[in-house]
Amino acid sequence: MTLHDTISAPAIHALGDYNHPSRSAKEIYGDDMLLMVWWKGNPWFVAAACCRVPEAMPWETFWAEVFVPYHEEDPDFDASKGWEQFDWFLAVNRTEAPVEVAAGKSLADLGLTHKAVLGFKNK
Repeated sequence: MTLHDTISAPAIHALGDYNHPSRSAKEIYGDDMLLMVWWKGNPWFVAAACCRVPEAMPWETFWAEVFVPYHEEDPDFDASKGWEQFDWFLAVNRTEAPVEVAAGKSLADLGLTHKAVLGFKNK
């Protein structure tokens, strides 16, 4: 059991109807998607980062041009060890569905979709 399990949701008191269009709907982004990237258990990056990336972007391009530059801010990250140093998963609610990353696959081919949470943790 976690702390979250012991907290009941408060009642929602709305002042009126909420009929505003989403500013993050898939239709706004065309062939791009918003991808959350979460380093589970890392004290430097405690929350997921949101990246706007093309769905067709190959994994190795994502690693080199998006992932590495952002995560190099962590003094313990070593890009020279490659993506094999991590276990990758798709975070869905409280479950982790393994993702087998591969150089030639696009982000879409890996099963990543708009607003998905790509998680990873140290092996």
